[in-house]
Amino acid sequence: MILLAAVFTYSHNSRTMAKENIPPLIFAPGYGMSALRIQVNKRDGASEKFNFLLPAFIQKNSLPAPAKNALDYAILSGLKKRDKTKVRDWLKLNIGSNGQVSNNKTVNINPISVGIDIESECPRYSKMARKLQTYGWISNRDLFCLPYDYRYPPGANSFRPNLIKLVERVYKHTNGKKVILACHSQGCLMAYHALRTIEKDWIRNHIQLFFAFAGQFSGCSDCLRWAFQKQWSWDGESRSSSPSDMSWAGELALDLQPSVYANNVLYRNGAKEYLAKDTRQLLKDVGAISMLRATDYYALSNQNWFRKGEIDHLPLPIRSRFIYGNGIPTTIGFDYQSISHHDGQCVKPSCAGFLNSESPNQIQADGDGGDSKWMNEAPMRWTSNPACEMRVLPDVGHMEIIENDEAIAHLAKSTMELAAIDPCSD
Repeated sequence: MILLAAVFTYSHNSRTMAKENIPPLIFAPGYGMSALRIQVNKRDGASEKFNFLLPAFIQKNSLPAPAKNALDYAILSGLKKRDKTKVRDWLKLNIGSNGQVSNNKTVNINPISVGIDIESECPRYSKMARKLQTYGWISNRDLFCLPYDYRYPPGANSFRPNLIKLVERVYKHTNGKKVILACHSQGCLMAYHALRTIEKDWIRNHIQLFFAFAGQFSGCSDCLRWAFQKQWSWDGESRSSSPSDMSWAGELALDLQPSVYANNVLYRNGAKEYLAKDTRQLLKDVGAISMLRATDYYALSNQNWFRKGEIDHLPLPIRSRFIYGNGIPTTIGFDYQSISHHDGQCVKPSCAGFLNSESPNQIQADGDGGDSKWMNEAPMRWTSNPACEMRVLPDVGHMEIIENDEAIAHLAKSTMELAAIDPCSD
């Protein structure tokens, strides 16, 4: 108690940490929740620039006024109204013959900025940022967001080099304070990749805690449907459209780990069942042949950095904490009513018939409403002390957890513990 009192100061009405001791925090957002800057280079030499937020993953009250929806946001930042139907094609990824993905040659896509303005870079997390401020963090001073191009898998976008640059910038401006690397959902897989691939001594010298809110540390089973579902719509509430695009490899090309999903049925077509080990067969049967190539290229099970935890069970070189919810029915896949497979000649999902099945039955399991319990517990295979490092919040949803008072308090408590011997080291 004396040690904690020396490190953090409290009043009767405040949980604020002492400013001189608070470590800077860098946050990696979840899938589709980074603000992107799109530049389209026209044939006549002109260019069109605008900002983009994926409609299915934003909240109306998080958009800067007077924008009321994702389309307003894009138009107000530079998108010409007549070009709104072209955006989907501009954002599509090309999937090469070897499975590697790339942008349309005429389009450049990057985060709007990195670690400059958390409200504009990651508006979905505004409420979380305000709650963190009650503990002493101040946005854009010692609380930063690291947006990234979520269309790409780990290692294929600028997340890793941008993390290094931002950490070193913050480290310098705070006179050598190590940072806390926090994350949510897909952002945790991006951060995890960086922690597995950056030189260990650099990590130990610059980062002191990895804190994950509902981290997604494997392939996303129900997301596979996006590879054979209608592409995203400007109408974020559309039930017939995918939240994503069938070419975006960031969630679709990761394959599924049998060690996570075991022998649970994830997809069913009539009497045919698909387990995690059947990912490639599912993509083939539904006609998602391009994504099948990408999966062969980006599959997590083929990546040395991923195998360090999954196969070798090696812990990270710094302290880690994981908090997630469960007890909520969670979709892990879908049940189709005997749809014919593609015939091998056509290489588009529309040829197989799955594309037009808008409301297949859901296959559910326990989880947080976004990820299954199996996914949330994946880090148990590579943490030193799972019983201490991992914490469950019953009935807290996948998106609610980033604004949950208990979850935020756990992050603050974990930060306080940095001044002492790691309580999870025994």
